Amino acid sequence: MEKYQTPVMNLNLVRTFVIVGQSKDLNDAAHKLEIDRTNVSRHIAALESIYETKLLNNDSKTFELTEDGKKLFDDYEKAYNLMFAAEKNFRQGKSLNTGRLTIGLSSDVDPSFVNRKIELFKKKYPNVVIKILVLPTKDLYDKLAQFYMDFIIDTPIENVQKVKNIEMKELGKEPFCIAYSKNLSNLKIESIKDLDSLPLILPISAKKERVEFDQILEKEEINKNISLEVDDYHFALEYAKNGLGLSLLPKRCVSEDLLTYDIGLTKTISVAYIEKNLCPAAKKLLEEFHFLK
Repeated sequence: MEKYQTPVMNLNLVRTFVIVGQSKDLNDAAHKLEIDRTNVSRHIAALESIYETKLLNNDSKTFELTEDGKKLFDDYEKAYNLMFAAEKNFRQGKSLNTGRLTIGLSSDVDPSFVNRKIELFKKKYPNVVIKILVLPTKDLYDKLAQFYMDFIIDTPIENVQKVKNIEMKELGKEPFCIAYSKNLSNLKIESIKDLDSLPLILPISAKKERVEFDQILEKEEINKNISLEVDDYHFALEYAKNGLGLSLLPKRCVSEDLLTYDIGLTKTISVAYIEKNLCPAAKKLLEEFHFLK
């Protein structure tokens, strides 16, 4: 009978190898692990001795994984992330007397969309620490797949459900309007045609609401006069108040001292998540959006 070979389960070695593989920089890995670089090298050497193969091709600072290293890293990273998620779920339990929650926020979503929900959640569970990360889209989904993030608030992305067990479902609709100062007494917007040649304060061209707004103007053959392009609704709001132009804004951002015109434009806001990775705190926060009820 073939003798059963006990797998290597030294979690310190596993953790070191995973962090090194993710960092691709020995000094950075040592900083994250809170050990010196000599010990990082010793851990890698120990794994190489156990598996009797070279895992890293490294120089004085940077390195590349060998082919064997890449295979081992892929499996170790999945196992490590699953253990990390399991420990997180267990520690939080149901009471949420403590815990951590990491939310990814797409640059296409204004933070004020989630602020009120977070305020309500913190009143119920004040000891849960919440971290919000605004990152490029690819980085967000990579971190979600690696269990570094609980969920992402984003606009819909086609075929995301087919990638790394990530699911995406709608959270709600964000209605937009044209807002402008009451001090512009000679200005009255009664139809989309009235926007012709007027100074507009618009989001940058990459924003989905900007793309749809441009399509509306093009369809109606309206001359688009762009006065300002800004990547922050709060700046656009202030510029509108100061009479610098007419701003395209989410309705919830518009203050009472502005006039508005409804252009019939909405932006869908969605949540991306991995079902098995939703910890108790994540589930409770999503309930504030009425997503899990």
